[in-house]
Amino acid sequence: MTFSVTSDGTAPFAYQWYKDGAVISGATDATYVVSHVVSTDAGTYRVDVSNAGGAVRSDDAVLTVAAATIAPAFTTQPASQTVTAGGSATFTAAASGTPAPTFQWRKDGAAIAGATSASCCITSATTGDAGTYTVVATNSAGTATSNGAVLTVSAAPSAPVITTQPVSQSVSASQGATFTVAASGTVSSYQWQRLPAGSTTWEDLREGGSYRGATTATLTISSTTAAMSGDQFRCVTTNGSVSSTTNVTTLTVAAAASLLQYPAGIARDASGNLYVADASSDTILKITSAGVVTTFAGGTGSVGSQDGSGTSARFNQPCGVAVDAAGNVYVADTGNATIRVITPGGVVTTLAGSAASRGSHDGTGSAALFNQPTGIAVDSVGNVYVADALNATIRKITSSGAVTTLAGSAGVRGETDGAGAGARFNYPCGVAVDAAGNLYVADTYNATVRKITPAGTVTTLAGSAGITGAVDLTGTNALFSQCAGVAVDAAGNVYVADTGNATVRKIAPSGQVTTLAGVAGIAGLADGAGEGALFNQPHGLVVDGSGNLYVADTGNAAIRRVAADRTVTTMSLSAPEPANTPTPPSGDTPIPSAGSASATTSGGGGGGATSGWFIGALLLLRACHWATRKR
Repeated sequence: MTFSVTSDGTAPFAYQWYKDGAVISGATDATYVVSHVVSTDAGTYRVDVSNAGGAVRSDDAVLTVAAATIAPAFTTQPASQTVTAGGSATFTAAASGTPAPTFQWRKDGAAIAGATSASCCITSATTGDAGTYTVVATNSAGTATSNGAVLTVSAAPSAPVITTQPVSQSVSASQGATFTVAASGTVSSYQWQRLPAGSTTWEDLREGGSYRGATTATLTISSTTAAMSGDQFRCVTTNGSVSSTTNVTTLTVAAAASLLQYPAGIARDASGNLYVADASSDTILKITSAGVVTTFAGGTGSVGSQDGSGTSARFNQPCGVAVDAAGNVYVADTGNATIRVITPGGVVTTLAGSAASRGSHDGTGSAALFNQPTGIAVDSVGNVYVADALNATIRKITSSGAVTTLAGSAGVRGETDGAGAGARFNYPCGVAVDAAGNLYVADTYNATVRKITPAGTVTTLAGSAGITGAVDLTGTNALFSQCAGVAVDAAGNVYVADTGNATVRKIAPSGQVTTLAGVAGIAGLADGAGEGALFNQPHGLVVDGSGNLYVADTGNAAIRRVAADRTVTTMSLSAPEPANTPTPPSGDTPIPSAGSASATTSGGGGGGATSGWFIGALLLLRACHWATRKR
């Protein structure tokens, strides 16, 4: 841009140019040139002209700088998209240019009314919206058209059509049940749901425990329990965002015939026979290695304290049994507050205690007193050890029937370690003895396992007194929940029936605690390996020379076997075949009913109904168990 001025008068002339009233340095000619004009050069220009005769000022000249124009160019191209019918799609573009361009979207070359922004949105797309979308950018310098973006609209998914509905089933307890569904169309997922009896809320089933195939077309319940009766099931089949739900089915579980009612204690002899203290039927049962069950002593449904042979003897809710090397069976006759002994021929005598009195008194035979003796063990020289639960003590009985208190103080509960009467327990239920004469105690309400040396010194082997849980760690860092039974093997491993957690635990000689089988907080009846198995109030334990563990699974009225590889199976039990059964000795009376281990807990008739204290103790264990789960 050039500004110039012409002057009249006598030369020479002097010039000085100004911009917006400010001197422009070096602008002292009749002509002023603004090179490469930019927007900041805009303004008002003048010049002062002078000679020897004076000075004169020019008129103002205004320089206006107009913006440069640049044709549009796309910096962001719209992208192709695929949506399902009913969905939405948005195309977006961006373009540079001066002045800023305007936009017009087109579909298949035709302008889309109102689509004049940088984005074009298609809501609730239909197949008619499919096509190629472009956008035209325009300004005063020109136009530009974007690349084409293709919109593909696929058909909406259709809900699966149920072609086979699951069928309601009725099974006996401990049997399996299977529900199957079939559907036409595309099924992307299956989810079985359960409505527990009495509930109003459906819950998604998860794989594990008694349930297999929770997210497949076939749901299998590996082993039913009476508690499942009335549960309802359904399956939700899904195809993308739409689903179909099957009809509701009902599972009915009938009580299975059972040879056991409330097995609390268990022991094993050198020949492999098991002896079970069945608290509810007031009997001691004998189970051969083939699973044949006979009544070894006591009368089913007949409570009493009589000594005698076989079924002529009477018991009152026996909870613990132990066997010595000669095959004598020792019984913690809990309801009678006595310790009984049964010869291999089935003759029952009272070793210590009095059925007529409860208390804590050391002495010989009937002069001694107990109060709910629960667990019992016998060492290699014939000494008998008793977990005297309500007295909170551990008692010792010599072969002559002399009773002493080995550890604890009668009626004084606590968790203190110490020697003899200085130690404290809180409802000890289980006791076991190793080859060296050390005792192991399931200190139930303390949720600990205690160790007692032959001299009577008590220490806490595992668990933390008063803190319930299911933690596998070492020693007192581990946690239990109302453990009720213990057993020890030749290698010094201690096994624990962790009743409140419905699991079987193992304490290594190092003190490391692991969960051998079962799932903490989930009670049920399921065979399987490790966490694939379920228990219900496991109580008594005994281990054989091969490392197999036998469990009195009280709540399931079953005897379970835990192999060394952690595989759990339920023993198949039967009564002797009547046609092939010779007249048995008095200590082996056949059980008249046949059947297999059951998940029910039905009691016997007549006087054999379980007493209030026994039910209360087990209910308290279960209440503590559920309270622990809620924490």
